[in-house]
Amino acid sequence: MAKSIQDSSDAPTMIIPAGADIQVDLHGQLSVKAPGNLVIQNSGHYGTLESVGGSIRIESNAEVEAVDVRCADICYIQGSLTAWRVAARSIQLEENARASIILQETERLEIGREARLVGNFGSEKELFLLFSRFARNFRSMPFFFDRSVPAGELTDGEGEAPEWPALEGPADGSGGAATDSPSSQSGRQLPEPLFFSLVLLERERSRDGYGPTSKRVIEELVKLLKEDDQEALRLTYRTLFGRVREPGKDVTRAEELMREHFSGEAAG
Repeated sequence: MAKSIQDSSDAPTMIIPAGADIQVDLHGQLSVKAPGNLVIQNSGHYGTLESVGGSIRIESNAEVEAVDVRCADICYIQGSLTAWRVAARSIQLEENARASIILQETERLEIGREARLVGNFGSEKELFLLFSRFARNFRSMPFFFDRSVPAGELTDGEGEAPEWPALEGPADGSGGAATDSPSSQSGRQLPEPLFFSLVLLERERSRDGYGPTSKRVIEELVKLLKEDDQEALRLTYRTLFGRVREPGKDVTRAEELMREHFSGEAAG
């Protein structure tokens, strides 16, 4: 027993400060909220990494994947970060750092000479407008975690490509690509917020953690979106979302997008 205590003393001590919050969400992703600075030394997958009053540092040997990264000051990246959204006063990629950040909300961005940054969109609308220029290419691309073809291969016209709703092209009409999705067959195209809602709900309905009622509700929302029944959605989406118990982040974001879309229509 004395020997095991002596061996354990060689390991670094982990301190969880007062005010820290560590949780696991419905999808098994770990989320860490720290009152001060947060340092990530090991590789891992996270839902949210948040420093309320300090900075976040991802050290050189760490490969981190997170949905949301939020800090009051600086997000230092020495290793690798893949994230949907990073919100910080500034992002600093040090030498040899690698980052794939889809949406970034920062005042400043510093990139070392050998560092690499992929993504870096300022808003979801900006992302949609770029993707709309390549709608035909993206329509045949499977989700990374739900591939129907071997890794690295896309459909070549002989196999079944996943159905995607058509995107509205940029306002100037340049670069938008027509598709044979259900919405385009009816002569209409899903507006960007509804398109993204469909993508989120399609992904969410395949995940475990929801009861039969919640799954049926998500299926109904997906059906209305695929049919482009915007009138029915406008009248029922609040009630339907209210029936989803313990909604995940994708469901919550889809509801926000629908609310913004239909509120904007009413205001217009």
